[in-house]
Amino acid sequence: MPLDTLQVNKLTDAVKGYAFPTAHFDFSTQTPVVGLSMTELETRIQQQLLNSSVSQVKNGLSNVLYWGFAQMGGLASVRVERFRSTVTEAQLEQASELFAKHRRPALYDIARLKLPQFSKVSFVSKIRMYLDPVESATLDRQIMQMHQVHSDTVLAAFKEDATSIPTSIVNSNAYEAWCDRLSHIAQTYLPSARVVDIERGLFQMIQSGDVAGAAGILKGA
Repeated sequence: MPLDTLQVNKLTDAVKGYAFPTAHFDFSTQTPVVGLSMTELETRIQQQLLNSSVSQVKNGLSNVLYWGFAQMGGLASVRVERFRSTVTEAQLEQASELFAKHRRPALYDIARLKLPQFSKVSFVSKIRMYLDPVESATLDRQIMQMHQVHSDTVLAAFKEDATSIPTSIVNSNAYEAWCDRLSHIAQTYLPSARVVDIERGLFQMIQSGDVAGAAGILKGA
């Protein structure tokens, strides 16, 4: 069944209400950047990831981690430091080449770079999202909570282990289907929204405690 007006209004409000911290770090001055809008954050990280300088690519990847762990206190700084101290020049060069050639690289291809801290779908998908938020989204275990409510949505194609979502070929393909489903929802119900906006709306509903409502939208749309 198509979504009803109440569901569309819920999703619209959740998209507008998305409030994940816009955490960003300036590695040249070693200071956090505050007060950015989500659009400004997207632009900054995307420009870093697509920069011809591998040092800027390194900063972009660092900021994906810094943003992704923003709600986990000091863990963001720990993960960023681990990444920056162990990533190699060769890995950064390969990443830069992949991002320049493929604006929407497959998750499996990103994972094959073996970038430190970027082995599972949760963070590999964040790279893809920042490269192309119009047609890409993130996928993590919070989003997968919807699968516990409705086990017959597009999320059923993902294969989880006990603690994470591995970046396998199966899950890489499942991610593309996930993005396609979000695109369908946007085109059908919120034509001005991007793929990432729909995912963020569902994420906002989940974080607000309405997992069932988010799952109902995903199933019905």
